Amino acid sequence: GGGGYNAGRRRKVMDPTKPKDLEYLRRMHPDFDEVMVSANIDYRTICHTDANFASKYRIPPVMEPQQSFREHSNSVDAVCWGPDPGTFISGSHDCTLKVWDARRGACTDTLVGHVAGVYHCAVASSGRLVLSCGSGEEKNALLWKWPEKKVCSELKGHRRSPVYGTFAPDGVSAATVDQDGTLLVHDLERGVCKLSCATHMGSAHAVAFCAEDANLALTVGADGAMQMVDIREQLAPKAWQLPSVAANVVSMRTAIGVSSAHDSYAVHAVEFPTRTTAYSGGSDHKMKRWDLRSLSPFVAKPVGAYLGHTAPVRSLAIAPDQRFVVSGCEDGSLRVWPRDPLGDVRSSLREARAGAKQLETLLQDDNHESTADEKRRLEELKQSAATLKEEEGRLARDGYVSALRSLNAHVGIVSSVSWKEDADKKTAHVLSASWDQSIQLCTIKLDELV
Repeated sequence: GGGGYNAGRRRKVMDPTKPKDLEYLRRMHPDFDEVMVSANIDYRTICHTDANFASKYRIPPVMEPQQSFREHSNSVDAVCWGPDPGTFISGSHDCTLKVWDARRGACTDTLVGHVAGVYHCAVASSGRLVLSCGSGEEKNALLWKWPEKKVCSELKGHRRSPVYGTFAPDGVSAATVDQDGTLLVHDLERGVCKLSCATHMGSAHAVAFCAEDANLALTVGADGAMQMVDIREQLAPKAWQLPSVAANVVSMRTAIGVSSAHDSYAVHAVEFPTRTTAYSGGSDHKMKRWDLRSLSPFVAKPVGAYLGHTAPVRSLAIAPDQRFVVSGCEDGSLRVWPRDPLGDVRSSLREARAGAKQLETLLQDDNHESTADEKRRLEELKQSAATLKEEEGRLARDGYVSALRSLNAHVGIVSSVSWKEDADKKTAHVLSASWDQSIQLCTIKLDELV
């Protein structure tokens, strides 16, 4: 035929670098230049330059903390829920760790052992050990025996100050990273360092073991990279380490990761809840969720971008079941996010459609006598499916996740956050530490978030 749609024929691709194509695009799309300029501006720049930012990324409902704790005499860099029920531990640049009773709102113990500021603290899954990292050339990575609250060991091996430490899920190992970008993995049973690995150019900022596999760890750092290390692979004998091979090899990097996880900005925080999922926060003002199955140095794209913060994201904590993530920002605010709202909507949409189809089949059966309740239920399912389809389209168009709550907790950098849920999983308790020398506790009813 002579007219109509040219099925099978490739459409001409417009190239904006060609003057003729550029003239056509400007004629057909009056806002073409504005769109192209915006497309080349990263989110961090938009935060500070776009007058319509507040309308595009609306502030979610705001919550205030229920309790405030102030006894440290310098910035508080670390906080974590303690081994004993209802307690938590904080670490500060005043060179001390403090143990608190959350119910009474009082400090019960002050632990002295570091010679300089404390950067981080963590509790082993057994509840019998606490790890703290701090500044200084000695006594910079300490193991505390619990409930005695006494130093039982010093983890050695760092040439510069370790800034972050964490326990493996099995409690047998601990990992620390330092200002040189070096990762050390410590064998706690033998009291030795079993692995030293250079993971970053410049300071490392955080390390996380995989909650499902104690042999996998992720590190992030000031160089903007996120590196995954397989500890078994690093410890296994390698053919290329033999003298005959090493003589012809300068170096070989066995860690895999993303060299620019946050648009070349520094990455400050990481969580590693499953073998295939990780979360990171960086100086591009974003939190991201990664599918590690597709992770490579060449093709690295997050499966979720969480937008709304207007300053670097400095700390993260995740709910045990991954339903929610909380982020701490450099501007003193925190935000609570759903894990994957688009995935949740699509799952609900499939269920609504399946239910409607099943009910329609039943009502069309000549041997079945339909009732008013069944017809009403079918209409409800169809209406629900239509609403969910509309919501799916909106979330897909937006391309990012919006926060559920904003917590106005601090006036300084939120350096650390910690999440704990009650046994019934109906209430979460969020601790946050800040350079404003305070710790804040916020209680959230989880059924109000969904």
